[in-house]
Amino acid sequence: MVFEVTKKHLFIYRFFAFIFTYIICTTDCFAQYADFSQIYNNYVYLNPAFVGTTSCPHAFTSFRTKYLSQGGYNSAYISYDMEMQKSNSSIGFSFLQDFQEKIFRTSDLLAIYAHTFQIQKYLYLRASLAAGYSHRVTNYDGLVFSDMLNVFQENYTATGEDLERYSKHDFNSEMGVLVYNERFFAGMTIKNLQGNVTEMNKNENLFPRIFSFHGLAKFSWTRAYTQQYLIQFYPHINMVFGGTSSYAQMGLILQKWMVQMGSAFRQNFPCNANSLSFFVGIVEKRFRFAYNCDMTINSVKRIDTHEVSLSYQFDCREKKKKFEAVKAPTF
Repeated sequence: MVFEVTKKHLFIYRFFAFIFTYIICTTDCFAQYADFSQIYNNYVYLNPAFVGTTSCPHAFTSFRTKYLSQGGYNSAYISYDMEMQKSNSSIGFSFLQDFQEKIFRTSDLLAIYAHTFQIQKYLYLRASLAAGYSHRVTNYDGLVFSDMLNVFQENYTATGEDLERYSKHDFNSEMGVLVYNERFFAGMTIKNLQGNVTEMNKNENLFPRIFSFHGLAKFSWTRAYTQQYLIQFYPHINMVFGGTSSYAQMGLILQKWMVQMGSAFRQNFPCNANSLSFFVGIVEKRFRFAYNCDMTINSVKRIDTHEVSLSYQFDCREKKKKFEAVKAPTF
């Protein structure tokens, strides 16, 4: 069998080669951003190119609390997406609020657009762009500064720092690319497109750019006609590059009937910190519910991160498309 390299294939190869080179040359190493353990339930946050992949309108909500016993960081996320079948494109929106008690708060509202291209008969490329509003708030009066500490007093003393509340409004954007068929997908996301690139070119109002590479495959234990014994396997991987937010997460989800169970291993970079995530979910035709907890496996073993999610797929009428499209495999 001879595979013919067309101009379309050459363009795709050059595109990904350019993106990879760009990442190596521009990735900065500082700051953090909100992240979720249920990366493939929360697939619109993982990659905006996922909007519309369920064909019918889809709503999703998730809440994650991290370091609960220490005051912790909390992240709430909502998304809605739908397909516009006549134009082979999809639209959606997402809202993220990330906060740490009354000290830090980040709010992002994004509008998302994605378009689908057919590469081969059952292989598709979906590209997306998201843009919207970002709001960052810091309350300095909730922080303790070094000049407030006195070894001869039990209480904090007055500080000489400026405790004025910091608030900034910004434009934010991200992009995503997804290649998929009905058995696998592979994608890439760049968050905070206009954020910091290098130390000499800082935009102090935004996080640095975050690059994510992810993939998932779908396998079955037996043939479909033996539904009683059918078990589906979803091995997946997600690699994120963004300074102190950099990590690699690898996991496996098993599904039998309406029940999903699985776990994932996460290695943070550059710090030598890692954790295990345990996942359980209930899948119905329209509703999905999932819960997971993360356990650190360093010197201090602690189950201190929890996440719950709920999604609903609305009913719709399937319309004839310009080409025989397939859905990207998600659980």
